[in-house]
Amino acid sequence: MKSFRLAEIKQLAHELTMSPARHRLRQVSGILRVIELAECDREYPYSFVCFHVTGYRPRKGADSLLSGKDLKADLVELLDGLTATQPLPAEASQGRLYDAESLSRRFKVSTKTISRWRQRGLAGAWYALPDGKPQLGFCERAVQQFVAGNLDLVRRGSAFCVMSDAERADIVERARVLVAQTHCSLHAATLKIAEETGRAVETIRYTLRRFDRDHPEQALFDRAEQGRALDEATLVLEAYRAGDGLLELARRFGRREAEIRRLLTRGRAMELAAKPIEYISNAAFEASGAADGFGAGAGCAGVRHAAGVRKASESDVVMARTPNELPPYLQALYRTPLLSREEEASLFAAMNFALHQAEGLRGKIAADIAGTTDEQIAAVEERLEAAGRIRNRIIQANLRLVVSIAKRHLFGHPTLNLFELVSDGNLSLMRAVDKFDFARGFRFSTYATWAITRGFARSVPEELAQADRFQTGSDEMLTAAGGTEADAGETEETARAAKDAVRRTLRLLDERERVIVERHFGLCGEGGGETLDAIGRDLGISKERVRQIEMKALAKLRSGLGERGAELLAG
Repeated sequence: MKSFRLAEIKQLAHELTMSPARHRLRQVSGILRVIELAECDREYPYSFVCFHVTGYRPRKGADSLLSGKDLKADLVELLDGLTATQPLPAEASQGRLYDAESLSRRFKVSTKTISRWRQRGLAGAWYALPDGKPQLGFCERAVQQFVAGNLDLVRRGSAFCVMSDAERADIVERARVLVAQTHCSLHAATLKIAEETGRAVETIRYTLRRFDRDHPEQALFDRAEQGRALDEATLVLEAYRAGDGLLELARRFGRREAEIRRLLTRGRAMELAAKPIEYISNAAFEASGAADGFGAGAGCAGVRHAAGVRKASESDVVMARTPNELPPYLQALYRTPLLSREEEASLFAAMNFALHQAEGLRGKIAADIAGTTDEQIAAVEERLEAAGRIRNRIIQANLRLVVSIAKRHLFGHPTLNLFELVSDGNLSLMRAVDKFDFARGFRFSTYATWAITRGFARSVPEELAQADRFQTGSDEMLTAAGGTEADAGETEETARAAKDAVRRTLRLLDERERVIVERHFGLCGEGGGETLDAIGRDLGISKERVRQIEMKALAKLRSGLGERGAELLAG
């Protein structure tokens, strides 16, 4: 039973289904006539509807009034339900007959829009096509009367185009600016953006709600659909870093270029104030003349020395010790000179002192964000860049330590990859540089070795477990038949004879077993075998099921090979 809004139409639908089929065409015509006459903002007596549909007036009693909007929707449902069980002949259509696809092409809308139009009064009925199949169709009369009563709706639907990703991003960005400037609600932002873009209000509202649902960490509105507290300076800084120029930002945010520059400065200051700079502190950093001792004195000398100012003889010694068995990339690491104890201490002191100075300046910025200038921010960034250059120099001088430790972890684990180990070790090395306290008097290599080894203690078991999980297994008897050098006396002829013996017994297998064995062990061509996983994907079964079928097939082969075949496979 269809879902009706009005009880009177629901009762009428029940009565019509019990009426003779010969009255169906007249009833359909009457329903179309009422849909054509009814207006959504008016009310109509039930007797009026009943008379037009059936030709009879209801029995005496209270004549209820029906809402025109609900009446149109229920009559569309009634027409659908009446003709679904007893489709009308195609020649009964009043004018040209459209299906949903052809009607959507006529008005340049989607079939989903056609479905929404049906809820607004577009009447459709089921017709029996010449091939006997029923189809939901819309006659020309029903289409014309709907267009006449809903001209604006049809025009908007025809002018609608699917929203692109760029347009969605633009709508979200417009809303972000509005919320940052005015803290407006979702409703107010929707109306404003709809006016600016020409899009429907519901389309804008749906787009913003979907963005908040998919990106809760960047949500623009709270649960009450009120604007969240967004800082305009942060938005301007994000847009500037994304590539927008000052003129574009001034237009978008409705401000002058000078105001945009001040917002950029404030945004950078807020960003610095929110992130304390971590470093290894030292009491000597607070002493008078520390800037000369760590900045322009020993520190700079260490930086210059570490930058490559060495004698040619020292560089030649380094090159002579480069291991030849390493790949070219790893050999290049050995061209970077090692650091002496004094150079090492000097570089760590200079790096942490630069970070100490940057943190001091950052603290002043955090205390007075509104009064921060570009020069203050530049001073912090300059010291951070200097510390970064020194840090990179320390890391480069110790990369070969990572290689030597990684090579030791390869022994006994043939499944491990040297480059993967080096990559994991480099991460441990970087963390060690940030945590090393140079004032304790130890060599950095001692601390770094412990940190890298500890990192490998976590990563190596994980990599071994993963390798075991995805390993396809060693295969038993046919792997040996493929021609490996397990035995010094095995020859190529013996291996070929073993394969021939296997091929002769393949007739014992069914088609699927034979395909799996041939593909896994490379018996159907000159190439190597395929993995069980790849075979399973092609056959549409799991890897484990392929293994089970293969083991069953191997048992058949063993019993059919005979003694000579068994000798060949045994090598």
